[in-house]
Amino acid sequence: MTVSEIVDELRATRPRAGEALRLQVLTLASQPVPTAPPARDRLRGRLRLGLLVPVAAGLAVATAVAIGVTRPQETAREAGPSSATAERAADAATSAGTPPGTANAPSAAFAQKAPPGTTPGRAQRYVASLTLSVEDADALSEATQRALAIARDLGGFVASVRYATGDEGTASMTLRVPSARATDAVTRLSALGTIVAQNVQIDDLQESLDATGRRIEQLRARIAVLTERLGTDLDAATRARLQEERSRAQAELQQLRASRAATTAEARLATIQLDLRTEERGAAVPGSRIDRALDRALEVLAWEAVGALAVAVALAPLALVAAAVWAGRRAHRRRDESRLLGAS
Repeated sequence: MTVSEIVDELRATRPRAGEALRLQVLTLASQPVPTAPPARDRLRGRLRLGLLVPVAAGLAVATAVAIGVTRPQETAREAGPSSATAERAADAATSAGTPPGTANAPSAAFAQKAPPGTTPGRAQRYVASLTLSVEDADALSEATQRALAIARDLGGFVASVRYATGDEGTASMTLRVPSARATDAVTRLSALGTIVAQNVQIDDLQESLDATGRRIEQLRARIAVLTERLGTDLDAATRARLQEERSRAQAELQQLRASRAATTAEARLATIQLDLRTEERGAAVPGSRIDRALDRALEVLAWEAVGALAVAVALAPLALVAAAVWAGRRAHRRRDESRLLGAS
């Protein structure tokens, strides 16, 4: 069979399309041909979509900055210096000459914080240590001078003082005031700055003084007896023994009297160790307004990022379900198209 005969045979037996396929082709041909949007429109749409991200980021930053600038500052840190300043002013008014009867009366706030005092009628050792923080070098000098004046005003004196200025100014002093006014001294000294540390120790000395007093009376009576016996006619050995015993009793009596005098003096005057120091720059000066605003803005941005992450985590399951539904519908549509073509 020649080539022309094969071509003729194929033309004579060519297949014909089914009615269903013809109907589908005619339906598709009757629909308008979709036209692709111009490149300018497609680019414009993509630019709008791409601008959503920087616009959202800009809004978040602007919101954080607005909150950081307009949010009021914390007043807890400022409460300490302001109250200390008010108390120092009250103490200054007292030192300047207030009416009698009010010079040693603490304010109502300090009356509630008053440290423990000695017991009237008992000999007690009173030792207190107080650490205060003041604002700057000027406040340190003023507080030091005022502390010395308080000690003298209460009938005491300054045992030692050390004052130094520099990056961090410090002042350390040991004050001795009457024990009966020790509580008043600690209360007034506490008003010179912000209290950092405070310690009060009271030791009772009355029992020791009472025991010493009884022993002194016994020794005095014994010495009187020995002196009386030495005034009689005694042999040399007995006289030497009694004289040695009286000498020992007199030496012990002298030591006990000195010890009692020292204990009495220790109980009469209280010891107060006062340490003053300037506040640390990081704590006293929180920074400029711009620095504080930036810090708060960064804090707000961090919270916004946490919120966005929480929303993303919450919407992730819904996005997965939507993606699965879309993939399933697309696969179903492709199966329908394949089945229709197969039937044709």
